[in-house]
Amino acid sequence: MDISHVEFEFLPEDHPDRLENSGMSKLFISRLRAACFTRLTDFDDMSDAEMLRQPGVSSRVMKAIKEARATLLLPDADNPVR
Repeated sequence: MDISHVEFEFLPEDHPDRLENSGMSKLFISRLRAACFTRLTDFDDMSDAEMLRQPGVSSRVMKAIKEARATLLLPDADNPVR
């Protein structure tokens, strides 16, 4: 399994980017965690087709990810300048 998208960095328990703080169901979070996803931003720059190819991501999970991403407000230090 390719885990190149996993970032091994510490995130505080209350960080809004953590899957556990996204408001998604525990079932969806456990599926994504089992596939080595830890953050909502792990799905940045992925098309719908790419997301659906990821392990643990179904159309319902993808919809939940998109809804959570739409409401995600990251602290300024976490927003890279592009």
